[in-house]
Amino acid sequence: MSEINTKQVAPLGWIASTWFAMGIPFIALSSTAGIMYHSFELPDEEVVFWTSFIMLPWALKFLWGPLLEMFKTKKYFVYVSQFFLGVLFALVAVSIISDRFFGLSIGLFTAIAVSAAAQDLAADGIYINELNKFQQQQFIGWQAVFQQLAKAIFGSALVFLAFQLEEVYGLKIAWMSVMLIYAVAMIALGVISVNKLPTGGDAVHAVESAPEAIVIYRDVLLQFLKKKNLWIGLVFIFLYRLAEAQVVKIAPMFFKASRMDGGLGIDKADTSFIFGVIGIIAFVLGSLASGYFVASKTFNRKTLLILCSVMNIPLLVYSYLAITQPVDELPIILLVAVQQFCYGFGLLALVYYILQEMAPGKYQLAYFGFAAAAMHFAFIIPGMFSGYLSEYMGYYEFFIWVIICTIPAFIMSATVPLSNATEPTAS
Repeated sequence: MSEINTKQVAPLGWIASTWFAMGIPFIALSSTAGIMYHSFELPDEEVVFWTSFIMLPWALKFLWGPLLEMFKTKKYFVYVSQFFLGVLFALVAVSIISDRFFGLSIGLFTAIAVSAAAQDLAADGIYINELNKFQQQQFIGWQAVFQQLAKAIFGSALVFLAFQLEEVYGLKIAWMSVMLIYAVAMIALGVISVNKLPTGGDAVHAVESAPEAIVIYRDVLLQFLKKKNLWIGLVFIFLYRLAEAQVVKIAPMFFKASRMDGGLGIDKADTSFIFGVIGIIAFVLGSLASGYFVASKTFNRKTLLILCSVMNIPLLVYSYLAITQPVDELPIILLVAVQQFCYGFGLLALVYYILQEMAPGKYQLAYFGFAAAAMHFAFIIPGMFSGYLSEYMGYYEFFIWVIICTIPAFIMSATVPLSNATEPTAS
């Protein structure tokens, strides 16, 4: 398929369709798949294990990032992945009528995750290669907007539709319909990508044989490991998320826990509304504000410290709630909204840092993929231990511990080396 010249398309146009497309397979696998399996009354332990397993490609996508630097254009990988995702979702729909539905669907979902991760990587490559520093900072908040919009429409809304169809047409027809909607959406977005997306640049180093690909892959990895200040940068990424990653896991549990156990005693539905609706809206608005703020100021020591402060200081909200255990939900909702807005505002500091300090170089997409993986693991690892810590300490002491964990983030924000390269703040 020939690629159409799309340089005249405004960045926000292709950012909207591409990041919307990125949100669909993610919510399908991270949420909808589990709900579907529970509807079929499959064993909980198997559902939990395998729905966690199928998410692994997003954490490991950095491994095939270098391959996207060797072939075709970034645009090619985006739209081919989207068409392939459409086919795979259609096959999931067909698998529902099979006696081996669970095994077949898990295999297909795993393939979907790999393809979606490739789509995400290639889209990041287009973003990095096509936009200057000012535009990267300006539009980065919009990525969250369109991803969250996709998750709302193709997550909660489609699950609701499935439940309605289930009552009329039965379980299999309901979930086949949902999977076919995913399929049609991804194919339609693939067509949009063919017409809207800029190329994102040709292959950095085209290869013609497997041995040559291995040599280039090794070169990509070695060049990344030789980057100046790499290791202190990775430490910064980990410590910047040390407090936040623990709170994200425990806060909803704290809200639902009984007041006798130190929680707030808020029911599941209200907790889901507070974090799943109010929290997401506030987070997206914070991300948008962050992009325009940094684009107007440039990313430097001062803006990094502001972002760090805005994200971490509001974590005091949870210590306050643990101490006072208020009964009125309205002040609680307002406090969470403020904290989530600040979370969205400050978290993007890591993306700005990666774009400015770690991604530049010969293999920008691969470098960004490696650093983004570090950012992902910086969230996973503290979160893995947060449940044990909160259970051992109790909620109040745990949230005090979280405040202590913000100190390394401030220290690293004040000391991590930053380049002095500047670029005009308008395109």
